[in-house]
Amino acid sequence: MEKPPTIVNSPESTSDAHIQVNGSFLKSPSTEDVSVYVSLLISILGTTGNGLVIWYLIFYFKKNSFIVYILHLSMADLTFLLCTSTNTIVHMIYSKNHSIRLQLFDFIFCELILFGYNTGLYLLTAISVERCLSVLYPIWYQCQRPKHQSAVVCTLLWALSIFVTWLEGFFCFQDTFPRFPFRPCAVVKVFLLILNFLVFAPLMVFSSLTLFIKVICNLKHRQPTKLYIIIITTVILFLVFAMPLRVLLMLFDFQDENYEFLSLLFTYLNLLSCINSTINPIVYLVVGRFRGQKSKKTLRDTLQRVFEDKMGTGPVISLI
Repeated sequence: MEKPPTIVNSPESTSDAHIQVNGSFLKSPSTEDVSVYVSLLISILGTTGNGLVIWYLIFYFKKNSFIVYILHLSMADLTFLLCTSTNTIVHMIYSKNHSIRLQLFDFIFCELILFGYNTGLYLLTAISVERCLSVLYPIWYQCQRPKHQSAVVCTLLWALSIFVTWLEGFFCFQDTFPRFPFRPCAVVKVFLLILNFLVFAPLMVFSSLTLFIKVICNLKHRQPTKLYIIIITTVILFLVFAMPLRVLLMLFDFQDENYEFLSLLFTYLNLLSCINSTINPIVYLVVGRFRGQKSKKTLRDTLQRVFEDKMGTGPVISLI
């Protein structure tokens, strides 16, 4: 079965797939080429933005549970954007030399791109679920929550992402199991389908919907805290911009027809995923300046207004 270009491809078809998609740089500019260039530009901007957020969170802010999660989420977005932009630049440079095969390079960076994507999904789900618990069970959450829960959860989710990405890379990116009476890649894809779309995605949607209802119900009594606004906005953006790419990657393995159309669609959905990982720092800035004083504030002050905001509809976040 053919694999999707750039991210999901077998070693034998990697170069050909990139010649088909990224190799079109040799031709006159097309809508697809423009999309690739725009994705590269957005990835570079997003890498800078997430890098700044990581810098400030590490060196300037006192850690609380929300800051720990946002720090790890920014690192996941940075991984996705940095690897995407590097992969694109390398193929732009070598697109004129079709004799150079980049299978190993493609395999490594495709793994890293999927790794960043999976980690972002898992971390965003954890953020939503924890905030939902703090709203539904505030007393239990404040009294029973372990001190280092955020750090432990993030570590476990990074480990889960490593395992899931390794499974997909080992069984689906290489045709090394022809002797098996079953298709290991199909089994892995079903596992990923259940894990991502029947476990993590529903948890994220349900918990975010609960937060949204809580915010709406309290509008008459108090203004929603910036943390809730950020969580709800980030989840909506992820579902709209990032989730379609993962759905498309699943279609590549379960549908042999319309491969050319899916390959073309991949280019545009990859652009949307880059936008999703880039826009999060912008969301932090916009929410941080929302209803703020008109006096000029530095980037550090704006981020501090967001990440050290107390949960107006729940307990104060305990320090890690």
